[in-house]
Amino acid sequence: MLATGIYGGPVEIRLWSVVAEDAALTVAGPGARVHETADAVFAAGPDATVVIVTGLRTAEDVRVDGPFPRLVEGRLTGGDGPPLHTFARMPDGCLVLGTARVTEAARRRGLLKRLDLRLDTPLPEHLLNLAGPVGQPGAAWIDLLPDDPAAALERFVGDWYADIPAQEPPAPGDGQPEPLRAFHRAAAGRAALYDGSLRLHPEPRPGGPDGTLVIGEGGDGTFELLIERGADDPPVYYHGLSDQPLRERERLSAYLLLLTLTRVAMDRPPEGLAPGGMAFADRAQARRIVAPLQRVPLRPLRWPCARSRLYAGPDTVALVGEDDADWFEVYVATRDRSSLRRLRKIGLDWASFDG
Repeated sequence: MLATGIYGGPVEIRLWSVVAEDAALTVAGPGARVHETADAVFAAGPDATVVIVTGLRTAEDVRVDGPFPRLVEGRLTGGDGPPLHTFARMPDGCLVLGTARVTEAARRRGLLKRLDLRLDTPLPEHLLNLAGPVGQPGAAWIDLLPDDPAAALERFVGDWYADIPAQEPPAPGDGQPEPLRAFHRAAAGRAALYDGSLRLHPEPRPGGPDGTLVIGEGGDGTFELLIERGADDPPVYYHGLSDQPLRERERLSAYLLLLTLTRVAMDRPPEGLAPGGMAFADRAQARRIVAPLQRVPLRPLRWPCARSRLYAGPDTVALVGEDDADWFEVYVATRDRSSLRRLRKIGLDWASFDG
Protein backbone atom coordinates (compact mmCIF):
# COMPACT_ATOMS: atom_id res chain seq x y z
CA MET A 1 0.00 0.00 0.00
CA LEU A 2 1.25 3.51 -0.83
CA ALA A 3 0.28 6.65 1.06
CA THR A 4 1.23 10.26 0.50
CA GLY A 5 3.94 11.43 2.90
CA ILE A 6 4.04 14.79 4.66
CA TYR A 7 6.25 16.18 1.89
CA GLY A 8 4.03 14.94 -0.91
CA GLY A 9 6.00 11.84 -1.86
CA PRO A 10 4.69 8.26 -1.68
CA VAL A 11 5.28 6.25 1.49
CA GLU A 12 5.05 2.46 1.38
CA ILE A 13 2.87 1.00 4.13
CA ARG A 14 3.78 -2.68 4.53
CA LEU A 15 2.23 -5.02 7.08
CA TRP A 16 4.32 -5.13 10.30
CA SER A 17 6.63 -2.36 9.18
CA VAL A 18 7.21 0.73 11.34
CA VAL A 19 6.25 4.08 9.83
CA ALA A 20 6.03 7.64 11.10
CA GLU A 21 2.72 8.68 12.66
CA ASP A 22 2.14 11.24 9.90
CA ALA A 23 2.51 8.48 7.31
CA ALA A 24 0.07 6.26 9.19
CA LEU A 25 -2.54 9.01 9.27
CA THR A 26 -2.25 9.63 5.52
CA VAL A 27 -3.70 6.15 4.90
CA ALA A 28 -7.09 7.72 5.66
CA GLY A 29 -6.78 9.82 2.50
CA PRO A 30 -6.71 13.53 1.68
CA GLY A 31 -8.58 15.90 3.96
CA ALA A 32 -8.88 13.34 6.76
CA ARG A 33 -10.18 14.57 10.12
CA VAL A 34 -7.78 13.69 12.96
CA HIS A 35 -8.86 13.34 16.59
CA GLU A 36 -6.59 12.44 19.53
CA THR A 37 -7.79 10.91 22.82
CA ALA A 38 -5.92 9.80 25.92
CA ASP A 39 -4.77 6.49 24.43
CA ALA A 40 -5.55 6.57 20.69
CA VAL A 41 -5.40 8.71 17.57
CA PHE A 42 -8.17 8.50 14.97
CA ALA A 43 -8.24 9.69 11.37
CA ALA A 44 -11.38 9.53 9.23
CA GLY A 45 -10.91 10.20 5.54
CA PRO A 46 -12.29 9.23 2.13
CA ASP A 47 -10.06 6.15 1.79
CA ALA A 48 -10.09 4.61 5.26
CA THR A 49 -10.54 5.03 8.99
CA VAL A 50 -7.24 4.87 10.87
CA VAL A 51 -6.73 4.15 14.56
CA ILE A 52 -3.35 4.29 16.31
CA VAL A 53 -3.43 2.50 19.67
CA THR A 54 -0.98 2.24 22.57
CA GLY A 55 -0.96 -1.55 22.83
CA LEU A 56 -2.68 -4.86 22.14
CA ARG A 57 -4.51 -7.34 24.36
CA THR A 58 -3.43 -10.42 22.38
CA ALA A 59 -1.86 -11.21 19.02
CA GLU A 60 -5.17 -10.47 17.31
CA ASP A 61 -7.29 -8.47 19.79
CA VAL A 62 -7.17 -4.70 20.24
CA ARG A 63 -9.21 -2.76 22.78
CA VAL A 64 -9.85 0.96 22.28
CA ASP A 65 -11.39 3.02 25.08
CA GLY A 66 -13.55 6.08 24.46
CA PRO A 67 -14.46 8.83 24.06
CA PHE A 68 -14.88 8.39 20.31
CA PRO A 69 -15.28 11.09 17.65
CA ARG A 70 -18.83 11.03 16.33
CA LEU A 71 -17.71 10.44 12.74
CA VAL A 72 -15.47 7.52 13.76
CA GLU A 73 -18.19 6.01 15.97
CA GLY A 74 -20.67 6.16 13.11
CA ARG A 75 -18.28 4.44 10.74
CA LEU A 76 -17.18 1.69 13.10
CA THR A 77 -20.61 0.83 14.49
CA GLY A 78 -22.70 1.48 11.40
CA GLY A 79 -21.76 -1.71 9.58
CA ASP A 80 -20.43 -0.09 6.42
CA GLY A 81 -17.99 2.56 5.30
CA PRO A 82 -14.32 2.53 4.32
CA PRO A 83 -11.92 -0.08 5.74
CA LEU A 84 -10.39 0.21 9.21
CA HIS A 85 -6.57 0.30 9.33
CA THR A 86 -4.84 -0.15 12.67
CA PHE A 87 -1.41 0.81 13.99
CA ALA A 88 0.33 0.41 17.35
CA ARG A 89 2.43 3.25 18.71
CA MET A 90 6.09 2.29 19.22
CA PRO A 91 9.04 4.32 20.55
CA ASP A 92 10.33 4.85 17.00
CA GLY A 93 7.04 5.18 15.11
CA CYS A 94 3.87 3.20 14.43
CA LEU A 95 3.75 -0.54 13.79
CA VAL A 96 1.45 -1.43 10.89
CA LEU A 97 -1.15 -3.93 12.17
CA GLY A 98 -3.21 -4.05 8.99
CA THR A 99 -6.98 -4.04 8.66
CA ALA A 100 -9.34 -4.98 11.48
CA ARG A 101 -13.03 -5.35 12.22
CA VAL A 102 -15.16 -4.48 15.24
CA THR A 103 -16.13 -7.50 17.36
CA GLU A 104 -17.82 -5.69 20.26
CA ALA A 105 -19.08 -2.18 20.95
CA ALA A 106 -19.63 -1.64 24.69
CA ARG A 107 -22.07 1.11 25.66
CA ARG A 108 -23.09 2.55 29.01
CA ARG A 109 -26.15 4.75 29.32
CA GLY A 110 -26.21 5.09 25.56
CA LEU A 111 -22.60 6.27 25.24
CA LEU A 112 -19.98 4.24 23.41
CA LYS A 113 -17.33 3.42 26.03
CA ARG A 114 -15.16 0.78 24.36
CA LEU A 115 -14.52 -0.96 21.05
CA ASP A 116 -12.97 -4.41 20.75
CA LEU A 117 -11.24 -5.01 17.42
CA ARG A 118 -10.01 -8.22 15.78
CA LEU A 119 -6.99 -7.98 13.47
CA ASP A 120 -7.46 -9.67 10.10
CA THR A 121 -3.84 -10.91 10.32
CA PRO A 122 -2.62 -11.89 13.81
CA LEU A 123 0.62 -10.32 14.96
CA PRO A 124 3.69 -12.60 15.20
CA GLU A 125 4.76 -13.34 18.77
CA HIS A 126 8.08 -11.50 18.56
CA LEU A 127 6.26 -8.32 17.52
CA LEU A 128 3.57 -8.77 20.17
CA ASN A 129 6.27 -8.56 22.83
CA LEU A 130 7.21 -5.14 21.44
CA ALA A 131 3.74 -3.72 20.82
CA GLY A 132 1.77 -5.13 23.76
CA PRO A 133 0.00 -6.22 25.75
CA VAL A 134 -1.00 -2.89 27.22
CA GLY A 135 0.53 -2.20 30.62
CA GLN A 136 -0.82 1.28 31.27
CA PRO A 137 -3.06 2.01 34.24
CA GLY A 138 -6.67 1.54 33.18
CA ALA A 139 -9.70 3.78 33.54
CA ALA A 140 -12.37 1.08 33.89
CA TRP A 141 -12.78 2.12 37.53
CA ILE A 142 -14.74 5.18 36.35
CA ASP A 143 -17.55 2.86 35.24
CA LEU A 144 -18.08 1.93 38.91
CA LEU A 145 -19.08 5.50 39.76
CA PRO A 146 -21.05 6.97 41.35
CA ASP A 147 -22.50 3.74 42.75
CA ASP A 148 -19.40 2.12 44.28
CA PRO A 149 -16.62 4.61 45.08
CA ALA A 150 -14.83 2.14 47.37
CA ALA A 151 -14.45 -0.40 44.55
CA ALA A 152 -13.39 2.38 42.17
CA LEU A 153 -10.74 3.49 44.66
CA GLU A 154 -9.41 -0.05 45.02
CA ARG A 155 -9.22 -0.47 41.24
CA PHE A 156 -7.52 2.90 40.67
CA VAL A 157 -4.94 2.38 43.41
CA GLY A 158 -4.15 -1.09 42.11
CA ASP A 159 -3.51 0.36 38.64
CA TRP A 160 -1.69 3.60 39.42
CA TYR A 161 0.46 2.32 42.28
CA ALA A 162 1.09 -1.13 40.80
CA ASP A 163 4.86 -0.57 40.80
CA ILE A 164 4.93 0.15 44.56
CA PRO A 165 4.93 -3.15 46.50
CA ALA A 166 1.87 -3.68 48.64
CA GLN A 167 2.31 -4.53 52.30
CA GLU A 168 0.08 -5.87 55.01
CA PRO A 169 -1.97 -2.86 56.19
CA PRO A 170 -2.12 -2.25 59.94
CA ALA A 171 -5.23 -3.48 61.68
CA PRO A 172 -7.74 -0.60 61.80
CA GLY A 173 -8.69 0.73 65.20
CA ASP A 174 -12.12 0.31 66.68
CA GLY A 175 -14.83 2.65 65.49
CA GLN A 176 -13.42 3.50 62.08
CA PRO A 177 -16.18 3.93 59.49
CA GLU A 178 -16.11 1.40 56.68
CA PRO A 179 -14.95 3.91 54.00
CA LEU A 180 -11.74 4.51 55.99
CA ARG A 181 -11.23 0.78 56.42
CA ALA A 182 -11.67 0.33 52.65
CA PHE A 183 -9.11 3.06 51.99
CA HIS A 184 -6.52 1.39 54.24
CA ARG A 185 -7.13 -1.95 52.51
CA ALA A 186 -6.65 -0.36 49.09
CA ALA A 187 -3.55 1.55 50.22
CA ALA A 188 -2.09 -1.77 51.44
CA GLY A 189 0.59 -0.09 53.52
CA ARG A 190 1.87 2.15 50.69
CA ALA A 191 3.10 5.31 52.44
CA ALA A 192 2.70 7.32 49.22
CA LEU A 193 -1.08 7.33 49.67
CA TYR A 194 -0.97 9.08 53.03
CA ASP A 195 1.32 12.07 52.40
CA GLY A 196 1.47 15.08 50.09
CA SER A 197 -0.88 18.00 49.40
CA LEU A 198 -3.58 16.18 51.38
CA ARG A 199 -2.39 14.04 54.27
CA LEU A 200 -4.50 11.27 55.69
CA HIS A 201 -3.81 10.01 59.20
CA PRO A 202 -3.53 6.23 59.69
CA GLU A 203 -6.00 6.56 62.57
CA PRO A 204 -8.65 9.23 63.24
CA ARG A 205 -7.67 11.54 66.06
CA PRO A 206 -9.95 13.16 68.64
CA GLY A 207 -9.86 16.90 69.15
CA GLY A 208 -11.97 18.36 66.36
CA PRO A 209 -14.63 20.97 67.16
CA ASP A 210 -17.97 19.69 68.50
CA GLY A 211 -16.55 16.22 69.12
CA THR A 212 -15.51 15.57 65.51
CA LEU A 213 -12.57 13.36 64.57
CA VAL A 214 -9.52 14.60 62.66
CA ILE A 215 -8.72 12.22 59.78
CA GLY A 216 -6.17 14.34 57.92
CA GLU A 217 -4.87 17.77 57.06
CA GLY A 218 -3.59 19.95 54.26
CA GLY A 219 0.02 19.37 53.33
CA ASP A 220 0.95 22.84 54.58
CA GLY A 221 -0.98 22.41 57.82
CA THR A 222 -3.42 25.27 57.17
CA PHE A 223 -6.55 23.13 57.60
CA GLU A 224 -7.74 19.84 59.04
CA LEU A 225 -10.11 17.22 57.64
CA LEU A 226 -12.92 16.30 60.02
CA ILE A 227 -15.64 13.66 60.16
CA GLU A 228 -18.54 13.16 62.53
CA ARG A 229 -18.53 10.24 64.92
CA GLY A 230 -20.79 7.24 64.58
CA ALA A 231 -22.05 7.55 60.98
CA ASP A 232 -21.51 4.74 58.47
CA ASP A 233 -20.54 7.19 55.70
CA PRO A 234 -20.10 10.55 57.43
CA PRO A 235 -19.81 13.96 55.81
CA VAL A 236 -16.33 15.50 55.57
CA TYR A 237 -15.45 19.02 56.75
CA TYR A 238 -12.51 21.38 56.27
CA HIS A 239 -11.52 23.16 59.49
CA GLY A 240 -9.38 26.22 58.88
CA LEU A 241 -10.49 27.34 55.41
CA SER A 242 -13.23 29.59 56.82
CA ASP A 243 -14.65 30.79 60.13
CA GLN A 244 -16.82 27.67 60.43
CA PRO A 245 -16.11 24.09 59.33
CA LEU A 246 -16.81 23.86 55.59
CA ARG A 247 -18.69 20.75 54.51
CA GLU A 248 -17.58 18.89 51.40
CA ARG A 249 -20.14 18.03 48.72
CA GLU A 250 -19.45 14.28 48.81
CA ARG A 251 -19.47 12.00 51.83
CA LEU A 252 -16.41 10.13 53.06
CA SER A 253 -16.56 7.11 50.71
CA ALA A 254 -16.53 9.25 47.56
CA TYR A 255 -14.30 11.92 49.11
CA LEU A 256 -11.48 9.43 49.73
CA LEU A 257 -11.39 8.58 46.02
CA LEU A 258 -11.39 12.28 45.12
CA LEU A 259 -8.64 12.91 47.67
CA THR A 260 -6.53 10.16 46.11
CA LEU A 261 -7.04 11.51 42.58
CA THR A 262 -6.26 15.05 43.75
CA ARG A 263 -3.00 13.92 45.29
CA VAL A 264 -2.02 12.18 42.05
CA ALA A 265 -2.78 15.25 39.92
CA MET A 266 -1.09 17.74 42.27
CA ASP A 267 1.83 15.72 43.65
CA ARG A 268 2.55 13.41 40.70
CA PRO A 269 3.66 10.42 42.76
CA PRO A 270 5.99 8.76 43.28
CA GLU A 271 7.83 11.74 44.77
CA GLY A 272 6.77 14.19 42.07
CA LEU A 273 8.59 12.21 39.38
CA ALA A 274 5.61 11.39 37.16
CA PRO A 275 5.39 13.61 34.06
CA GLY A 276 2.95 16.51 34.28
CA GLY A 277 2.66 19.96 35.74
CA MET A 278 0.50 22.87 36.85
CA ALA A 279 -0.80 25.65 34.62
CA PHE A 280 -3.24 28.53 34.50
CA ALA A 281 -5.73 28.22 31.66
CA ASP A 282 -8.67 30.09 30.22
CA ARG A 283 -11.94 28.28 29.61
CA ALA A 284 -11.13 27.23 26.04
CA GLN A 285 -7.71 25.90 27.05
CA ALA A 286 -9.18 23.99 29.99
CA ARG A 287 -11.67 22.31 27.66
CA ARG A 288 -8.87 21.27 25.32
CA ILE A 289 -6.85 19.82 28.19
CA VAL A 290 -9.64 17.52 29.35
CA ALA A 291 -11.15 16.76 25.92
CA PRO A 292 -9.61 13.24 25.67
CA LEU A 293 -10.41 12.43 29.32
CA GLN A 294 -13.53 11.31 31.15
CA ARG A 295 -15.02 13.45 33.86
CA VAL A 296 -15.08 11.62 37.18
CA PRO A 297 -18.86 11.50 37.85
CA LEU A 298 -18.76 12.89 41.38
CA ARG A 299 -19.48 16.39 42.64
CA PRO A 300 -16.63 18.94 42.56
CA LEU A 301 -14.34 19.31 45.54
CA ARG A 302 -14.17 22.57 47.52
CA TRP A 303 -10.35 22.41 47.62
CA PRO A 304 -7.89 23.41 46.18
CA CYS A 305 -10.42 25.65 44.41
CA ALA A 306 -14.06 26.32 45.18
CA ARG A 307 -15.10 23.98 42.36
CA SER A 308 -12.38 21.41 41.63
CA ARG A 309 -13.34 18.77 39.07
CA LEU A 310 -11.40 15.59 38.37
CA TYR A 311 -10.87 13.99 34.96
CA ALA A 312 -9.09 10.75 34.08
CA GLY A 313 -7.97 8.58 31.22
CA PRO A 314 -6.11 5.27 31.00
CA ASP A 315 -2.81 6.89 32.04
CA THR A 316 -3.70 10.45 33.06
CA VAL A 317 -5.36 12.31 35.94
CA ALA A 318 -6.24 16.01 35.71
CA LEU A 319 -7.76 18.44 38.19
CA VAL A 320 -9.40 21.62 36.90
CA GLY A 321 -10.08 24.14 39.65
CA GLU A 322 -12.43 27.10 39.22
CA ASP A 323 -12.30 30.09 41.56
CA ASP A 324 -12.83 32.70 38.87
CA ALA A 325 -15.20 32.74 35.92
CA ASP A 326 -12.36 33.34 33.45
CA TRP A 327 -9.30 31.45 34.74
CA PHE A 328 -8.69 27.92 35.96
CA GLU A 329 -5.95 26.15 37.88
CA VAL A 330 -5.04 22.93 36.10
CA TYR A 331 -2.96 20.07 37.50
CA VAL A 332 -2.01 17.11 35.29
CA ALA A 333 -0.15 13.88 36.03
CA THR A 334 0.47 10.99 33.66
CA ARG A 335 2.29 7.68 33.54
CA ASP A 336 3.12 8.11 29.84
CA ARG A 337 5.12 11.17 28.81
CA SER A 338 3.80 10.97 25.25
CA SER A 339 0.33 11.82 26.62
CA LEU A 340 1.58 15.36 27.25
CA ARG A 341 2.57 15.93 23.66
CA ARG A 342 -0.68 17.66 22.74
CA LEU A 343 -0.50 19.95 25.82
CA ARG A 344 2.66 21.57 24.48
CA LYS A 345 0.61 22.91 21.56
CA ILE A 346 -2.08 24.67 23.63
CA GLY A 347 0.04 27.64 24.69
CA LEU A 348 -0.50 27.21 28.42
CA ASP A 349 0.99 29.44 31.10
CA TRP A 350 2.84 26.67 32.93
CA ALA A 351 3.88 27.35 36.51
CA SER A 352 5.69 23.99 36.41
CA PHE A 353 5.97 21.39 33.68
CA ASP A 354 7.90 18.15 33.25
CA GLY A 355 6.89 16.78 29.90
